[in-house]
Amino acid sequence: MPDDNGGTECDLACQTKIILNGGNLAGIATSNQQSFVSFFANGGKMKHGQKLIEMMNKAEDDLVAIQKFAKDCMGYDGPTGRMLE
Repeated sequence: MPDDNGGTECDLACQTKIILNGGNLAGIATSNQQSFVSFFANGGKMKHGQKLIEMMNKAEDDLVAIQKFAKDCMGYDGPTGRMLE
């Protein structure tokens, strides 16, 4: 069903998918971070580090855009961004 802004209302299936996808994104990011910490703490030498940084910066930008859009979808108009706590 269309909402007042021309989009569609998020039904239970939509809500469930958003929650699952959000959990997946958080889990992947957390797992990667833990792996990096362990790898470097144990003397690991990474190949292609600059490319990884570029990919991670793009992912971070995409997640900030998702955060801003999601908050807009919820009617939130406060601050958003990388350092938001």
